[in-house]
Amino acid sequence: MTVVIYQILQIITLVLFTVFISDRRQKPGMTPLVHPKATRFLKLSYLFPILAYGYSLFRIQTVGVLDWFSLVFAVVATILVIKGKLDLGSHHTWTGYYLKGSQRIRRGIYGLIPHPMYTGIILMISACSLVYLFRLPWYMTAAAFISCSYVVAFLVLAAQREDTVLSGIE
Repeated sequence: MTVVIYQILQIITLVLFTVFISDRRQKPGMTPLVHPKATRFLKLSYLFPILAYGYSLFRIQTVGVLDWFSLVFAVVATILVIKGKLDLGSHHTWTGYYLKGSQRIRRGIYGLIPHPMYTGIILMISACSLVYLFRLPWYMTAAAFISCSYVVAFLVLAAQREDTVLSGIE
């Protein structure tokens, strides 16, 4: 019964997280921060770790302390992403883009954390890794880690470029 409750909570968290990071709407005035091909690759590469994570949830036979920590990280990550997106409002764009004329947001979660959505994504990557690290075949784990490494590197670069662009506006 504990395993089923854990799986349900993780799946709900994963679905919410995925829905909130998957906004692909193009807005007028969106300007790339990184090369568009790198962004397209990001859109492809972030799906594999999510699928690997979802698959690994169904391989769970017992739930340990590490699994519960993973759930807490995943919930916090999802809250950061949702709150960050809501606080950005109409200024939100897909990762790797910014809206011309946008100003740095300092209200809500952005008053506490400069990049809550990126922080949430990196935290979710950590949460996912705790679950699939010991449950998937080595080649799936390796592929997920490679994808996750690209996502983290992309987010760090995007955050640095956002800071540079938004600092020039202030």
